[in-house]
Amino acid sequence: MTDTTAPAATSPQLSKHRIEALVDGIFAVTMTLLVIELRLPEHANMHSSAELLEVLHELMPTFISWVLSFLVLALYWTANHRLFSYVRHVDTPLLWYTILMLAGASLLPFASAVNSRYLSQLAQAVYAGVMCLMSIGSLLVATRVYRHPELCAHPMDKATYVAACSRTGIMIVIAIATVVVAGQVAGIANSAFLLLFFARPLSNLLTRRLR
Repeated sequence: MTDTTAPAATSPQLSKHRIEALVDGIFAVTMTLLVIELRLPEHANMHSSAELLEVLHELMPTFISWVLSFLVLALYWTANHRLFSYVRHVDTPLLWYTILMLAGASLLPFASAVNSRYLSQLAQAVYAGVMCLMSIGSLLVATRVYRHPELCAHPMDKATYVAACSRTGIMIVIAIATVVVAGQVAGIANSAFLLLFFARPLSNLLTRRLR
């Protein structure tokens, strides 16, 4: 007797390479746009080394903001690259979570310019808000990859997931802390981002304990 039962419908498998190409493109453009703010004043009169030094000193907040923003973008690109190393194909939620992270990345040159020009709590809040947007997108991507092993070439283990979430969580905490610091002492809030250098050692410690 012929089996007339229709085969079970399967969801189309979307290639991960298109979203990876979009991530690479947006991060490359954004990293390039950051440096646009780092330029000498058009009408500056610099006839001596002392005058040039004075102008460079005035550019220091912009330079610091560029360093921080470039570092943050590098960290998020690296984190996304690691997450997608587990992925075989993507689904619609994973696409949109990645796009949410990219929305934050694309806003970073604007937020960096605001942060470097206006030493105020509001300017710091704009900068921190963009970083939190990137972080939320990254957290959603990591959670989707971890909870849906059918999307993966090899499933993500719990220790790796906790480490990824802890690094992103540390970024959110630091971003919020900079806004609080900016309300007390304007101009030094960005120094709190130096704590990012402790994010990986802490996450590695968590990973070792879970394993």
